Amino acid sequence: MNYEKIIKDTLDSFGVHRSYTGYNYVTYGLLLILENKDRMDCITKLLYPDIASFFHTSWNCVEKNIRTVVNSIWDSQNTELLNIIFNKSAKDKKPANKEFFKYMYDYIVKISDDALISECRICIRCPISNQYCETLNLFCKKLLDSMK
Repeated sequence: MNYEKIIKDTLDSFGVHRSYTGYNYVTYGLLLILENKDRMDCITKLLYPDIASFFHTSWNCVEKNIRTVVNSIWDSQNTELLNIIFNKSAKDKKPANKEFFKYMYDYIVKISDDALISECRICIRCPISNQYCETLNLFCKKLLDSMK
């Protein structure tokens, strides 16, 4: 399974700009967590330093840039995907980075399971309107089914 593609597709579905430095930090961080789930238990001591080392920066910058991505996702108009991953309601407060990684990890593991892919609905945003698009979702589902 291509976890990196799943992560990037999910971030793209939220409308997170790839120009955000935190985009790459989140992607790499989730890949590290998928390698070793223990990194999620102590993100300031294990995860942030590993990401900072890989990208030649400080762990403080990593934390701040990931928080920017979390803010962007939380303000996303893709409410359906927010509900699927974070069980977000209108009164919920934004998750901390650690909670964000936990929710994203759970979501990635869930959709990477081959038995669940056909049941899972991947939310795709229209590149023109930047809104959820049912037609694109159906197209992608058919494409995934044909690749099996």
